Amino acid sequence: MMLFVPTVYQPIKAVLLALVLTVICLSALIKKKISLHPLILLWILFITSVGLFFILRGLIYGAPGALRVGTVYVLWPLVYMILVAGISNITMLENIIRVLTIAAIAICIYSFSYIFYAIGWLPSYLYIPINLGQAIGFYSGYIEYNLYNISSLIFLVPFFIAALITWPKNIKMPVSRFWLWIGFLLGVSLVFLSGRRALILVTVLSPIITLFFRFFSSHKIKLANRKVVVKTFVTTFILVLVILFFLNYVYGINISVLVDIFFEGFDFQRSPSALARKTQFFALLDGWSQHPLLGAGHGAGVAYKRSIEQPWAYELFYIALLYQTGIIGFIIYISAVIWIFWYSIHIIKSNLFLSFLIIPVLVGMVCFLIANATNPYLGKYDYLWVIFLPAAFINCWLLSPNDIKKQVSH
Repeated sequence: MMLFVPTVYQPIKAVLLALVLTVICLSALIKKKISLHPLILLWILFITSVGLFFILRGLIYGAPGALRVGTVYVLWPLVYMILVAGISNITMLENIIRVLTIAAIAICIYSFSYIFYAIGWLPSYLYIPINLGQAIGFYSGYIEYNLYNISSLIFLVPFFIAALITWPKNIKMPVSRFWLWIGFLLGVSLVFLSGRRALILVTVLSPIITLFFRFFSSHKIKLANRKVVVKTFVTTFILVLVILFFLNYVYGINISVLVDIFFEGFDFQRSPSALARKTQFFALLDGWSQHPLLGAGHGAGVAYKRSIEQPWAYELFYIALLYQTGIIGFIIYISAVIWIFWYSIHIIKSNLFLSFLIIPVLVGMVCFLIANATNPYLGKYDYLWVIFLPAAFINCWLLSPNDIKKQVSH
């Protein structure tokens, strides 16, 4: 549900979350053991403490949203700590990857059903009107549609691309290449139909990011997997051309129009949204200059308000974080993310089964962090899993290296 219907149907998610947390806690009591490595525990408690410090600083400075953001920076990390402990073995991590795949295909199928319904190709009695903020526009040379779960594709489409490039054919993986290709075809089609600049950008960058993480694999693995990489790139290029031809034939999608729209997002003269981001960029930097070291605290806002209901919320997530936590807090948060990459690279270098699984997850995470620069996704519970899922892989690697080695032999 976090993937398919993010930000909505929270009461149902709350009940399900409570059940999952109860099962994990009862299991820990029965076993008299928490499946959480001390390093992961310390990492989560550290970022939670940092969040609490800046919330208190925000309260001192009268930040209007200090208490409201307490869930994001204090409560939800503690909840995710329990969830990480609940998926502490490789079988559960494989199941999570299967869930990612199922959710991605479900998102694509529903998205196409909405587009077909909006065009008039799908009768109303076959369309299920789930609350996902549906909106669509048909223009000359392109389409723009909106569903809340498009944000999940920012992680999932790069995930498919990375898995196709790096997963070997001679080892049984959690998801077959057939379903990876299905997810890729459907996902990339929606990338072009969505008109989302961030989604287009991360999709284009994902092969480069994948090759970066693949660089840390052993020479033996890279050599054995070279043919798969080459074939995947060639097939991907051909399929993208086929997708573009199909979309042009069916929907009138024009690649040159899409390219123009993409670069328009960086044109402050033509794009109102780009101008708004420029205005808030300088407003937040001016606010930061008044509190350069420790910031104004979580939940603080500047004179320029992007939202009346939430005057502390800005699209430029990282610049807002710099203003609210200062250079010291910003470095601390960045260091927490770098810590994930550091240990993840160690997993990749280990050349164990887990090293194949974690690369697509890391690529999805990097792409999501790139998109988060201009869209504050990480300010909501439904998206924090992007950070904590790699932490779960690290926790599994630290807790049971012997089990992982056995898995490779299979």
